[in-house]
Amino acid sequence: MKKWCLMVAAMLCLMIPTVGSAQGLPDFLQAVQSGLSEGLSAGSAAMEKDLALSMTLSDSRVEEGRDVTLTIRAENPRPAETGVSLTLNLPERLAAQTGDELTWNAVLPAAQVDETGAFVPSVTTFTRVLTLMPGGESAQGTVTAEMNVGSRFYRESLPIALCVADISTRASVSGAQNGRATVGETLTYTVEIANAGMAEKNVPVELILPADAALEGELPEGFAQVQRQIRGEVGVPAAGREPSVVTLTFPMTIREDALAEDEDALRLLSGVLRVDGQRIALPRVQLCGPKISAKLLPQTDNLKAGEETALRVVLVNAGMAEADVRVSCMLPEGISLVTAPKPQQDTEAKESGDNAEAEEEAPKAVAPEQDDGGADAEAVLADGAEQLVDEPEIRQENGGIVFDLHMDAAGEEAYTRVVTLRVRADEPQENIKERLLGTTLAWQIDAGETQLGEAACVRVYRPMVLGLTKDEWMGIFWAGLLLVVTVSCLFAAFNSDNKREKYCE
Repeated sequence: MKKWCLMVAAMLCLMIPTVGSAQGLPDFLQAVQSGLSEGLSAGSAAMEKDLALSMTLSDSRVEEGRDVTLTIRAENPRPAETGVSLTLNLPERLAAQTGDELTWNAVLPAAQVDETGAFVPSVTTFTRVLTLMPGGESAQGTVTAEMNVGSRFYRESLPIALCVADISTRASVSGAQNGRATVGETLTYTVEIANAGMAEKNVPVELILPADAALEGELPEGFAQVQRQIRGEVGVPAAGREPSVVTLTFPMTIREDALAEDEDALRLLSGVLRVDGQRIALPRVQLCGPKISAKLLPQTDNLKAGEETALRVVLVNAGMAEADVRVSCMLPEGISLVTAPKPQQDTEAKESGDNAEAEEEAPKAVAPEQDDGGADAEAVLADGAEQLVDEPEIRQENGGIVFDLHMDAAGEEAYTRVVTLRVRADEPQENIKERLLGTTLAWQIDAGETQLGEAACVRVYRPMVLGLTKDEWMGIFWAGLLLVVTVSCLFAAFNSDNKREKYCE
């Protein structure tokens, strides 16, 4: 509208000189005409000046959870207000704050005239807060602003980096051999959190320790423990040329009584690990313990007085952990341990075939002979499982027999050892033809609680002939002999008295 008014005024000014000259107007009207023409020319030139559009970002990187501010700067060098239309184009996953429009109309104020008479452009700024939506990977994008006045367009673009954290987690356990652990051992959970993305991130971590496990040492900084649950947050920097890695360690000790009530001496250590809301699988660790059973098997259950026999102590480890075992055997009164010295071998015997006999005398893990009490031993001894073992040191303590030995862990089959004890039956008391004696067995695993085995019974008897023992037959013999001697003496004395009477006559 203003433009049309100026054009009408100009036409009137052009017509005034003609009319004025015809009527004889003063010369000053020509001066007015000239001034107006020059003003109109200058105004038209000022209105034709270009607008200016520029943008700035508070940060060339935008990360999840951290906003950036976009500032749009529009300059108007014209002496009149100018209406414009603005449009903001954002890359995918980048959005303006709620309430901020991406397309809007605005009026740019007119330029101002300074002291020298020059026009000073007006500056109008528009701000938008940009937020990166979650999801996706790191990428490069472009923010574009467009401004148009009628058919004229102004455009400005800025690059922006969409930075996202790329978190991956790996969990491992150390201290376990072949995925197995024993009570009292210390295991260490190691959690490696890697960031291959362009943005740092505070990652929440939650670890629930397995039952019967206690944390060893101090927690990482920023973590706290409530019972078995450990929680905290760790900051993982953005990746450089290589992914950044943060390592967390959680050492723990397995309690000594972890398998106290477990008959199988085997259980799975199950913990729970969550990193950044995702459940991470922990390595499987089997908690193993020894499973020791012992049985006392006499070579025979009928033993003559003064006769020697073998008592076999059969120990079986069906568990997947080795153990040191102390075995004690209480012999009843009437049975004594035979301590025979080890045979000495000279050089010639070693070079001869006597080696075979010496090897046969060495203790072996071999199945006992079949008898009334040997059926159970066959069940625990594997067929053909003969192997040479070190003979334990057998000693007598507190009226019993004690020895220590090491039991290896079970493999495909149970590990079995047999220790042979040579014993001798003592003579029973007088007037006792036989006695039933019981031998007891007890053992301790790694200095733990004492366990008792079944008693083995042995019948000790005196040899008898026709229901009488040797001593009884000897007593009858001497009594008979004494009787014969007595009768002979009486007979002789009687005969001597008769001879004396005949002599006197």
